[in-house]
Amino acid sequence: MRFWSPLPFVCASVAFILAGHLLTSGDRQDRSEGFLLLGSGLICFSIGCVCRTSWGISFAHGARPESLAHERSPESLSPDVGHHSE
Repeated sequence: MRFWSPLPFVCASVAFILAGHLLTSGDRQDRSEGFLLLGSGLICFSIGCVCRTSWGISFAHGARPESLAHERSPESLSPDVGHHSE
């Protein structure tokens, strides 16, 4: 996951560079496509922010506490609850 997390930022950077080029040196059609690329770059940037945030939160919490892991085990269910284990 560490390798994949910067890729949305790379895609956003490429989209921003292409959008800047189209917005500054293109005709009317190129400028409209530049605005579309600008929007796509912003979407990629926000995906990258969500990815980095969720990656950071997952490592900030560390391992699950033993008490929570025990609560979900089939042995912790009351005897009147039936469960199937294969």
